[in-house]
Amino acid sequence: MKRILAFSLFAILAFSCCKDDDIDCCTTPVDGSLELNFTTQTQNGNMILFQDFDLNDGTQLNVNKLQFYISDIRLLKGNEEVKISEVELVSFKSHSNPTTAASGESFNFADIPAGTYTGVKFGIGVDSELNANDPTFYNGLGTDHILGSGIDYWSGWNSYIFTKIEGFFDRNSNGTAGGGDPEEEITYHTGTNELYREKTISADIDIAEGGSFTLPLVVDMDKIFNSAASVDIPNEPVAHSNPLIEENMIITTKITDNLLEAIGK
Repeated sequence: MKRILAFSLFAILAFSCCKDDDIDCCTTPVDGSLELNFTTQTQNGNMILFQDFDLNDGTQLNVNKLQFYISDIRLLKGNEEVKISEVELVSFKSHSNPTTAASGESFNFADIPAGTYTGVKFGIGVDSELNANDPTFYNGLGTDHILGSGIDYWSGWNSYIFTKIEGFFDRNSNGTAGGGDPEEEITYHTGTNELYREKTISADIDIAEGGSFTLPLVVDMDKIFNSAASVDIPNEPVAHSNPLIEENMIITTKITDNLLEAIGK
């Protein structure tokens, strides 16, 4: 009986394998991994938190917070989309010196089928399905979910804060941005499903079996304030997405559309 079982098992293995151009079909494919690396760019190099830098138009800024959510992250393979992550928070909170600013923020995605991809696609913000739940829901999942923080949630508008840009500008032209002067503060907080956008970046991404591929992405600080629309910083220094205040929605829509243009290779 043992010999019969052993022979049967051998037969199954033998007939389940094949030869195709001398490649053993029995070999289990090995997945690879992808790293998305986000850095910032200014006229003076990488943006460093709490350090003055200039925009193209000569406006002097000093940013102390820059973060935004990306969600429904997919790799593109022709018309095919391969989802690799639900949501991530891109936060440049550690960029306090040239070394960390140059290193950027990296996100690693494992178990990606080996192959050649044509680009990456993701939403800027929190997609409507995820945005429909508050932090209490995600905390109830029993893990340290990215959306579990109440700091980035507006309960009044039932929305996560998609983007936070905070800092100072040089209103009085004394050569220093801010320095604690409340008249020189900038604060842009975007959110609500209305301001969710999708970004597609074409790129040759080759993920080998057992290998890894890094796709560098850049956030151009100039474009955040002047690309799809121009943000008049002295007259539009503060805005929170509020559906009840039209002016705020106009300003945060500018920031949203500009950020879409600002992220690229």
